[in-house]
Amino acid sequence: MADVRWLIRTRQSAQVIITAPDAPVGVGAAVERLEAALDGYAGPKPAWFRALERLGYWWYAICMAATAAVFAAAAPNGVALNIAYGLGSGIAVAVVSGGLIAGAAHVQTRLTSGRTAQQTIAEAAPLARPAGSVADRVEAVLAWDPSREHEVHRLAWDAAEAGRPNRRAADEELDDLWRRADPEAAAAREATLRRIRAGLERPEQQ
Repeated sequence: MADVRWLIRTRQSAQVIITAPDAPVGVGAAVERLEAALDGYAGPKPAWFRALERLGYWWYAICMAATAAVFAAAAPNGVALNIAYGLGSGIAVAVVSGGLIAGAAHVQTRLTSGRTAQQTIAEAAPLARPAGSVADRVEAVLAWDPSREHEVHRLAWDAAEAGRPNRRAADEELDDLWRRADPEAAAAREATLRRIRAGLERPEQQ
């Protein structure tokens, strides 16, 4: 697949963001706001939370080491068994504490920004928006014909704009290019859609 600079995969939610054509001023900040909003944050993530977030899976190791030390020092069983209990409990502590910490960060961003995550997504939309289903088609088309990048960028941008009157036309044009670029994948998707439609129509006929 082609490496497309205007399609950005988020680190946490694994969603794809598409940026506006011609890279207008402010697009970088809009991407940051949108990425946070897609993770459920109404504004920029607090600095303290970003620091913890960078730990990733190390947070589990820290919690496991801490609980193992507590069990080894305070529990009445043998040291080896206490450490085993502590390691097992550490996973639960990491999950629960991680959820509580994320919740606190959500509340802080909501209070400091004065808006909801959905409002932030709407505000970022002129410069950056969720790509939805266009990302895979874009990558396939540009791998097939890189010279179409400018055309495909504008089609994908319009196709990702939910609720706009030209969205369907742009989506259909992108589909046409995708069928030429990757006919097997396009045919597989059409077959899947036909099965879904048939499943939806069957209960109505009964």
